[in-house]
Amino acid sequence: MSAKDARGDHCGRRSTRYVRHVPTSLAPRPVADPRPPRPTRRRYWVRRAGAVAGFTAVLVLMLVLAFLTVSIVAAWRTPGNEDFKAKWADWLRSHDGAFIVNPMEQWYYSSQAPHKGGRPKALNRVPTTTRTLHLTATGHHLRAPAPIPLVVTPALPGEGRWQPTGPLVDGAPGMYIAQFRADTVYTSQLTTAVWIDPTRLRLALVPGAREPGGTWTQPPYLTGVQLDRAVAAFNGGFRFQDAHGGFYLDGRTAVPLRTGAASIAISRDGRVNVGLWGRDFGMTTTTRAVLQNLVLLVDHGRLDPTATYTDARRWGYTLGANTVVARSGIGVTADGALVYVAGPALTVRTLAEALQRAGAVRAMTLDLNPEWVTFNLYTHPDPGQLSVVDATKLYPQMQRSATRYLGPTQESRDFFTVIAP
Repeated sequence: MSAKDARGDHCGRRSTRYVRHVPTSLAPRPVADPRPPRPTRRRYWVRRAGAVAGFTAVLVLMLVLAFLTVSIVAAWRTPGNEDFKAKWADWLRSHDGAFIVNPMEQWYYSSQAPHKGGRPKALNRVPTTTRTLHLTATGHHLRAPAPIPLVVTPALPGEGRWQPTGPLVDGAPGMYIAQFRADTVYTSQLTTAVWIDPTRLRLALVPGAREPGGTWTQPPYLTGVQLDRAVAAFNGGFRFQDAHGGFYLDGRTAVPLRTGAASIAISRDGRVNVGLWGRDFGMTTTTRAVLQNLVLLVDHGRLDPTATYTDARRWGYTLGANTVVARSGIGVTADGALVYVAGPALTVRTLAEALQRAGAVRAMTLDLNPEWVTFNLYTHPDPGQLSVVDATKLYPQMQRSATRYLGPTQESRDFFTVIAP
């Protein structure tokens, strides 16, 4: 064979070559390295980060479970007559757990808001006037209040008109109740106002077992002479860590009073005033009790313009101003009467408007949500045993019992009682 034949010619012909194929089973196999492959630096750190993340997740879960367990046990052991949910929520807020409670409450109460529109079948029944009392020094009494302006038409029979209730003092009622719709949105819900004449009846502040706490001569419920003379009792303000205000009673400051805070002050002669501390009034030798809570809702007869905002610094860190929920407030009229307003479906704005329409020239918010908004009316059916009391809620939707402030279970929060002279 020539060299040309071996190399192939330029026309593309190539020489034929023979390749020997060895069966795979007979081919030599590579020997496996018994040592595990060495991980790369990146894979090493990924694995380490995963292990740390897993450990951290387990640790966080254990801490959360431990925190919840401790909170449940502590809330269960907390004295007071409120239900477990309220005790648990208060305990969590007091131990840096507000970030858990507040969103849950806002979601819950927003989901429980009543349907818009509608119309109540009728007004709630109001207890009639009872026994007649006589003052040793009558003085000058206040005139009965004028009807409340209405915003919903057609009106319900009797809507906005004051009905007398409680004892007759010197032949005239010392307390009136009116019911009305607070706005044109939740028209199936009734808001209730109570007008109190402080020249016929007396207002007293009672310290709660935990708010403000401490030891007082007055136990945290009605007893003794206060029970015998009780006409009504109603809720106080927020917890003091949220109220941005103080508590003063009978010469003792349990929580420091703050200048510029909305305040209700009770004098030893029975006069009651609502306003800004340090501007409208201050501490005097005749001051018997002061309770402060946030800022004024109504001032000089006008609404606070921030009543529409969700500013937690002004309206509290539990629920915003626009959440539709049970709320309460108190104010004073131009002639010195006291006006309490509460309803099951109010915003800060509609509460302020309701207080204004009920005649308040200065008013402040009190407590909120169904667990804490309470106003109970008392009658004494047996003149020989005044400690025997029949209690009635101001309106049926109030969640707590009508005997809430009567003991013997301690009331956890401060409250007011209306007593006969």
